Amino acid sequence: MMLISDCLLSVRQFLIARLLTRWLPVGLSLAIAACHGISANESRSDSSSDLTKTTPHPNFEGVTLTVLSLTPGNGITEPIIDHAAQFEALTGVEIKMITAPFDLLYQEILNDFRRGIHNYDVVIIPPQWKADYVQYGYLQDLTKRVKTDSAIQWEDIAVFFREYYATYEGKVYAIPLDGEVLSLYYRSDILEQQGVIPPQTWDQYLDLAQKMDGQDLNNDGEADYGSCIARTLQTNSRMLWAVASSFLQTQGTQQGAFFDSDTMKPLVNNPAFIEALAIYKETATYGPTKPGNETLSAMEIRSLFLSGRCALTIDWGNLGTLAMKSNSPIKNQFGTAILPGSPKVLDRETGQLVTCNQSICPYSEEGINYAPYAAFGGWVGTVNGALEGKTLDTAYAFLSYMSQPEQSNLDVMTSSTGFNPYRMSQLTNRQSWIEAGMNKQLASRYLNAIYMSLNNPNIVLDLSIPQYEVYQQEILHPILMDVLNNEISLSEAILKIDSSWEEKTDELGRESQRQAYCQSLKIECN
Repeated sequence: MMLISDCLLSVRQFLIARLLTRWLPVGLSLAIAACHGISANESRSDSSSDLTKTTPHPNFEGVTLTVLSLTPGNGITEPIIDHAAQFEALTGVEIKMITAPFDLLYQEILNDFRRGIHNYDVVIIPPQWKADYVQYGYLQDLTKRVKTDSAIQWEDIAVFFREYYATYEGKVYAIPLDGEVLSLYYRSDILEQQGVIPPQTWDQYLDLAQKMDGQDLNNDGEADYGSCIARTLQTNSRMLWAVASSFLQTQGTQQGAFFDSDTMKPLVNNPAFIEALAIYKETATYGPTKPGNETLSAMEIRSLFLSGRCALTIDWGNLGTLAMKSNSPIKNQFGTAILPGSPKVLDRETGQLVTCNQSICPYSEEGINYAPYAAFGGWVGTVNGALEGKTLDTAYAFLSYMSQPEQSNLDVMTSSTGFNPYRMSQLTNRQSWIEAGMNKQLASRYLNAIYMSLNNPNIVLDLSIPQYEVYQQEILHPILMDVLNNEISLSEAILKIDSSWEEKTDELGRESQRQAYCQSLKIECN
């Protein structure tokens, strides 16, 4: 993690260094790049937007703003760096960027806040983290600023992201810069050849994956895959819940898909979750593997899909924008749809797996319960709660500037960023996507899938309680890997997940975790 002063450069210096790497000797250019945590040949091609289109900004000369974000290379920090340079030019502020790897970012922020060091004025985080920071007063309440800021066009941001990921106890603490929801991606040409529609249930998903697995899907003479899913530390639990959500949550977002909100018992030791886990395990039998049971990353899975080697995959919106600029042989031969659902669900009163009816599944369609999953949720910008005066004004103004449509529209349509659509105008203005290079048919399917997911009353909120990563990554991921590698049975896995999550909840305080869970779902805890 590069937090040393030798690597603390202003955005202007960062961009100068980026330009210098075009002419300096390779060794020196790599040294400059290493200091910044970005590769010497990596940059965003569309690094600036038309400044004349932006709303006039106040003069922030004399203010220095320090921003902490993810280490470059994941598409998140690069557009922030570009926008920081634009904002410097508009306002006279000096912005210093500090970056940290994802696995160190959370603790670095927490340590800075706890010790009152205040190295960072703005921190870019996943929305789940705000619960840990807000409860101790570490983040600035931005509610009044948002309400009086016409430029940010707050009401244009999808209600789900505004209500669940930007707010805490009714107050705005985070400014959305990104929107994340999982979707189904499929080879439209293959489905047309088979005379079928995109899978509407997980059983249909398995049937198609099994049928296509082992066939040559891109005419290169090699056997390909029916289903490609990333199962890394960061993605494995979320891909499981992409399947499990439609079995576990039926009554709308506020019901939740992870715990019983009355008891804080995990929703895992039941026939519905066992069925979902069995489906998830079977998807792996139709997908790629690495030697030594290593897992493929999300980027490796995307590469396989775009090379035509996968019939189906589950992914965030990144895959759609990557296809826009790629030379993929299937660039115009795939589609996107809402995640498959399930005709059978958990009856929480009896604990049994039952067939959907209007009472248990009020939002079902033709007997299928859909529960699109807003996994991760998207990156947000937050402000240090200790800031005052002009520095506070500058910090908010910078986040507002990045989130405003003039900037964010470019971000979500640029394949080199990791940002996905989060404004309703970005989902309804299809012509902008077509002009940006997306096939008309794909644009319609891609935007419609995200739009339908975000507007589904049964959309699933990602787990957003203190130390959620311990539940999902430290506990759940290794158990899932044991299941996928046939080292433990499904029943053994269920018992391990249940007991380990219960133990962690008791360790952190069952009632405090229950209150946090209820708060995240915006329900009253009895």
